[in-house]
Amino acid sequence: MSEKDAYNEALRSGQYAKPGGLLGKYDNVRRFWEDEELGLYLRPYLEELIARKKKNAEGLRVLDLGCGSGDGLELLSGITRRDAPVSEHDSAVIPAAMLERYQGIDINQGLLEQARSIYGDRENIAFTDADINNYDLSGDVPYDLYLANYGTLSHNSDEQTVAILSRIAGHAKDGALVLVDWLGRFSYEWQTLWTHDFEHNQWMNYTISYIYAGDRQKQAALTYFPLRLMARAEALDIYQRVKAETGDAITLRQLADRSSFVGRHMDTAQYNPHCPPLRRLVNSLFEPNAATDLDELLIRYVPMEGFPEINAYYEKFTDWWNHLVMATTAGLAGKTPPEAPGEIPDTAVEVLSNMKGVLKLAAMLKIGNPRASLVEPQLGYCLRELEMGLQQGLGCGHGLVALFEIVK
Repeated sequence: MSEKDAYNEALRSGQYAKPGGLLGKYDNVRRFWEDEELGLYLRPYLEELIARKKKNAEGLRVLDLGCGSGDGLELLSGITRRDAPVSEHDSAVIPAAMLERYQGIDINQGLLEQARSIYGDRENIAFTDADINNYDLSGDVPYDLYLANYGTLSHNSDEQTVAILSRIAGHAKDGALVLVDWLGRFSYEWQTLWTHDFEHNQWMNYTISYIYAGDRQKQAALTYFPLRLMARAEALDIYQRVKAETGDAITLRQLADRSSFVGRHMDTAQYNPHCPPLRRLVNSLFEPNAATDLDELLIRYVPMEGFPEINAYYEKFTDWWNHLVMATTAGLAGKTPPEAPGEIPDTAVEVLSNMKGVLKLAAMLKIGNPRASLVEPQLGYCLRELEMGLQQGLGCGHGLVALFEIVK
């Protein structure tokens, strides 16, 4: 099976080892941008769910479809409460003692073995070798949270996805949450594949070539496999089909883009020759004691004719991304920041104010390297917040995230 071959090649490269940093599957962008962004989209709904479970003295049950090496469990463990007091050392939204059951499902033995080596023989954590499309939910106690993240549903046809979501809606109790995502159809990473012909151009020929960044010979020998690309209209169509199938037992709470300009294939430029290596640069922002050439972070967006709405999003995001980077560079040099590129959106007001405060603090510090270890990581977080504030759920990120709630 081509998907298995592709992921086994990635495992053998050593770049799937945890934790990451500047390279590998679990690099800084994965941990501090992508994982945390998913967590931020989920957090307000998860906090309500946890409050209900606590009130009823119940544990939390999680089903992770396409779990890999336990990625969903790691994602959930990193979600922290907004209002955690300073006196509390554990600010996790999900207290460890509340996790009654985490069940991971995947078809890849290598990834499952990695998961078991990480989590051991804990009674409340299990990993099962199974195809998510054939997994029988009927024998399981209903779960409270169902996950299918990191492009899991892009391995499926729409019919398979409708069937999975319908089975979940029938299996789950009222108030359960479902967090899924697909590869975004209009990611800048594969601009050459953009199309309005959704019926005949649903799939891309994908390869995990980022594991050998810069080594064209090794990249050329890797396995390709099909992945479903998804735009907003297509995701909404799937949602309506599931609603019709389940008698309105599922409600869409959020549809959002994740990882615009920082997806893994920005650095390979394999599907778009105009891509700058922004993932490598943002990885550097988050790396302790590493200084980044901030001028290299500036983006020259090349629009695609015939996609006015998509271009408008990217051009606005580019303008404010560049403005934030230039304002930070000016602040580090003690110079006047550049003029704003237009009417300032609320999210830009917030991140610019935050960076101004960080720069002021950094100028007062006399120890360590405040630029590398304070200013640059905060710039990375502010760029992420800028994306979250400007995104429109069009399919313009590496991932298109959908959050559903079961309503019965």
